Amino acid sequence: MKRQTDYGYEIKNVYTPADIPNFSYEQDLGDPGVFPYTRGYYPQGYRSRMWTQRMTAGLGTSHEANQVLKKYRDMGQTGGMCVISDRVFSSCIDPDHPLGEKEAGILGWPGSSLLEFEELMEDIPLTGQSITLLGSCAPSPLRLAYVVALAGKRGIDISQVHGSVMESPFENYFGQTDVSPFDQNLKLFLDACEYVLRNKIRMRACIISQHFQESGGNNAQAIAIEMSMLKEICGRLVNERGLDFDDVSNLPYELVSVGTRFFEEVAKIRALRRMWARLVREEFKSDKCHLLITVHTSGRTMTYQQPLNNIARCAIQTLAGVVSGCSALDNATFDNAHSEPSNLAARMSLNTQHIVAYESGAADVVDPLAGSYFVESLTNKIEEEAYKIYNEIQSQGGMIAALKKGYIQEMLSNEASKRFREIDAKERLVVGVNHLIIPPEEDFQIPIKEVHANDSRAIAERMAAWKQTRDQGALTAAIRTLYGGAKKDDRFNLMPSIIDAVSVYATVGEVIGVIRKARGISYDPFNIIECPFELV
Repeated sequence: MKRQTDYGYEIKNVYTPADIPNFSYEQDLGDPGVFPYTRGYYPQGYRSRMWTQRMTAGLGTSHEANQVLKKYRDMGQTGGMCVISDRVFSSCIDPDHPLGEKEAGILGWPGSSLLEFEELMEDIPLTGQSITLLGSCAPSPLRLAYVVALAGKRGIDISQVHGSVMESPFENYFGQTDVSPFDQNLKLFLDACEYVLRNKIRMRACIISQHFQESGGNNAQAIAIEMSMLKEICGRLVNERGLDFDDVSNLPYELVSVGTRFFEEVAKIRALRRMWARLVREEFKSDKCHLLITVHTSGRTMTYQQPLNNIARCAIQTLAGVVSGCSALDNATFDNAHSEPSNLAARMSLNTQHIVAYESGAADVVDPLAGSYFVESLTNKIEEEAYKIYNEIQSQGGMIAALKKGYIQEMLSNEASKRFREIDAKERLVVGVNHLIIPPEEDFQIPIKEVHANDSRAIAERMAAWKQTRDQGALTAAIRTLYGGAKKDDRFNLMPSIIDAVSVYATVGEVIGVIRKARGISYDPFNIIECPFELV
């Protein structure tokens, strides 16, 4: 069995002061709340504010997802809600599309219109909690438009609503794919970000390294990727959209995947805070160094075999996220490899967070592992390895250039293949997979939460019928305005037109379809249906 970090650093059997030479408390750590923020951003840590404890919802109809969110609240979800989109919405087609009707509501929320968002949020307040809507990048402006439109309908000042609804376009290369062109995704993502900042809306943009790691990347690579994505996005908002970095700094948050190698995961998040703080000072000449870091315990580590073992994995990962000082946390569940969470699995994962919060003592002290020779050495080492990769990405012209050259994709493919080889060779032991295997008939049979073909078809049929009830005049006018704006250059911000279209119940397929058409590509990404509007 290997005694290595996941990025190849040999682990010694004992660590001493010699493993952290030239260690400076002030320069390398500092107190919590003090640059370089290795120990966290808040002097009192969780004593001043507990992390947001949540679970990811999304399966079946909007009404069913609404009921799950309410159930999670009763189970102990605090501070925020999190909903993930289905593949239909993420692909920017509607449920009544010939392909959409086969997958609507499967593995996510079918959020193709404001109607669906209104139903999702029925009897759930827009304020007093963070509203997080996840998916792929392409429908990010639609998700933002839903929040703005519903706040207007409810008479709520949009500045009182907070959360995250935008995702960066880089995830298309890491597994969270959609079918929209990268340049279109980047333009619309920047439009949404600019709109949020200029209108002082408290919505953040998710710059995700989680998908890279869940697809097989290692911790050092993930930090380097994250830093490169942050620099690229923040730089474009400052240099192309004319925004001040001190405002831009409030926009991004990082969604980190935390695995089971406890000390390594803690070191990763500590290093990320320190690297970001130094980058902000050096590149953007600012002291606005806080990076909101949220944790998702790793779905990749949740095994199909012997699923009850995943409860232990989830507990270790939750503890690592808390000890490292994350701001929000949502857990994978013991049935993660089988289906969306059952009530039993969701309750176990939320209870795990509460046990860590109130029974373990981990929330009592800020950065409790600081000063450990092992942890400080790991923090330094992962930072060192991450800088090597980061500098290589920058030498190629930055994140987008490195993606176009295939450097990032090749790195991810090689690392994922290496990981599988190590498991096959039993250099890395995974209980239930290549260690302590039991016959299938002895395995625990978990309850499966299912969505069937008829359920998806019902969502599609409702969408088709509902479309006929809309104000067609107002809809066509809004769509034509959007089309005209989309024909202008990439600096022209489409968010006001998207919000207007969404407010008269234009769907994601219609909104993104006419933007595609204005940019000279097919209305339908799958070339199956034609544009239903006369645009000129």
